[in-house]
Amino acid sequence: MRRAISCCLLLLGAGACQNTNADSSTHAAAPAHSATPVTTKDALLAAEQRRDSAAIDREALSSRDVSVRRIAARALAHIADARAAELLPLALADEDPEVSTWGAYGLGYACRGRETKVVPALVARAATLPTLPTLHSASLSVALASPAEAISDALGRCAGAEAESTLRAWLSGPKPRAEAAALALGRVVERTGKLDDATVVALLDAADRPRAPLENALYPFTRLASLNASTGERLLTLALHAIAAHGPGAAFAVRALGHTGDAGSVALGKLFSDTTVSAGLRAQAARELSTQAATGQRPLWAAFDAAFPESPSDADLVGDSYGPWSAVLDALQPPALSSGAKLQALAQLPIGAQDSATLKRRKVHLRCTAAALLAGSNYQNARLVACDPAAESTARDLAVLAVLGRDKLSGSRKQAYLQWASSTNGPLREAALELIGQHAELGEAYRVLAEALSAKALGVVATAAHVLSSYPERAGRHSGPDAHDAPKPDPSVVQALAAAYAAASERHSVEVQSLLLDAIGALQILSLKEAVNGACNSDNPTLREHAEKALRLLGEQNRRCDQFVPGKDLSTGTGTLQKETLTLDTEAGNLTIALDPVFAPTAVARISALVKSGFYDGVSVHRVVPGFVAQFGDPSGDGYGGDDQPPLRCETSPLPFQTGSVGVALSGRDTGSSQLFVTLGRYPRLDGQYAWVGQAGPGWDRLAAGDRILHARLSAVP
Repeated sequence: MRRAISCCLLLLGAGACQNTNADSSTHAAAPAHSATPVTTKDALLAAEQRRDSAAIDREALSSRDVSVRRIAARALAHIADARAAELLPLALADEDPEVSTWGAYGLGYACRGRETKVVPALVARAATLPTLPTLHSASLSVALASPAEAISDALGRCAGAEAESTLRAWLSGPKPRAEAAALALGRVVERTGKLDDATVVALLDAADRPRAPLENALYPFTRLASLNASTGERLLTLALHAIAAHGPGAAFAVRALGHTGDAGSVALGKLFSDTTVSAGLRAQAARELSTQAATGQRPLWAAFDAAFPESPSDADLVGDSYGPWSAVLDALQPPALSSGAKLQALAQLPIGAQDSATLKRRKVHLRCTAAALLAGSNYQNARLVACDPAAESTARDLAVLAVLGRDKLSGSRKQAYLQWASSTNGPLREAALELIGQHAELGEAYRVLAEALSAKALGVVATAAHVLSSYPERAGRHSGPDAHDAPKPDPSVVQALAAAYAAASERHSVEVQSLLLDAIGALQILSLKEAVNGACNSDNPTLREHAEKALRLLGEQNRRCDQFVPGKDLSTGTGTLQKETLTLDTEAGNLTIALDPVFAPTAVARISALVKSGFYDGVSVHRVVPGFVAQFGDPSGDGYGGDDQPPLRCETSPLPFQTGSVGVALSGRDTGSSQLFVTLGRYPRLDGQYAWVGQAGPGWDRLAAGDRILHARLSAVP
């Protein structure tokens, strides 16, 4: 939903849409591709930016200049349409490892619907390759995947029986390829939701080797939804062993524990309480327990009792301990399963007049979260209302609203809710809108939603659209709280949707446009079909994807949006970019990012220009998930905003997102803007999904949501 690194799996290549006559009959539209193929580097980059695969032909892929072949292969991999899929096998077969890597990477993106051709080609090419480690270059801050690794990843994206069996066989081969195969099997789970029994056994065996067990063998289990009892028992044993060994696979082992039943939940609670374990792993343990609903609550409360101090020191609150502490406190749900004494102490944590802004922010978060847990459903609880002594406090208001939503919204509770739902505070209003799905007794929800769609804040509009697509029955007038037939959308909602879509288009917000398309489809508003058809013909793949879904809900079951007219030449503004150090002076201290434009020159050029314009000065770090990610670059502070420029084309690459990697946040393919994220752990599901723009320095794990960037500046790398 929000522009975040968890919401974008870019599995569909750039395609486009058939044109539609007024009577909804369809006919194939001839794509207006470039008539003149190009072979110069600048022209290839321009073709990539406008997503014009017809401008790149075999000549570019057979150039004697290896740099031209690399750029051509990279461009086709980013475009990943039908024509690119025809040419990428030439890149896959190239003698240059980097060209071959781009060929495999692009075929992984273009694989869906072409598995019967792509998978055999990938397997055949793998048979001719040495199992080289990753490709290192003096010009790179991080190693590019080798052809063998890229082929493994592509097979994982293709999925299917042949791809899975091939990857399973590679688990017992040379270690570099075996490690890549284990990660790729995680991709298979993402695509299919399951693995064959033989694959499950092979992965467990690979993790259980006396000598050189595979570090990545447990990763696919972090993606599986369910396991049988015997598999769960063995996985539990292996995960605990990997954690005790403090090896590179420990993070995967922690996440795998959450899939091993009650015993795993107990183990996660004990892990959180172990202060010898790193703060990042302890935070991950708390997050795993939070995903288990009621099952995870008892071990969470036990961990809270065992490891959370009644009076945390100021030094701890601005240090590494705050991340896991906030993670476990945020995961707790009422009713309390332990003594309330510690919660009461936290709810009254002293705030000193000399406390820094960042220290005060952390104390307020702990106070308000603890007070909300103690308040039950009493939103007027004195301790809760006083959790932040400031006259205006978003943290306090969000806590009060959460408590308000724990009971039916009627009488005085309803009146209080309606005030929150029309608040001028964007994050607060969004939180109020999100409660609509849980409260069918709000008969006039359509009025609240129509007003929200008319708001200027993109996050408010996006949240209203998401609620409408998820709960279409809330768009009309109900005869009562027990009405079973979904009413027709109220005219005010239809009118507001039309106006909101036009406004989001003017602001280049593909994310909000996409959510509005979802709402139009879910509500089956035929009068807005023209807007949906326009999105179907867009050169933006995310808009086309949502338009196709909406058109099918509007009655065109066979409609496709997989052809398009390439966009205009876009000014990349890259110039002669060099590596630079981005320094952020924040309320939590100075933080750095080493920007590298090698594989994302357009994105780095945008970031550099924004820094020089002062865009990031005063902007808050709006999202921090301890042990996972820190994200910034949205002036609105809710994750929906950006710089209001046309969205960046994705410059994704076969680069791993290691701890400290920096990427461009997305809400779908080709939706990048000013938001950046820094990874706080190893999460392979991010690999190849986002533009990698650099590497962060130390200290990012000490951030908390709300910490402000005071000033951003650039300096040349010597």
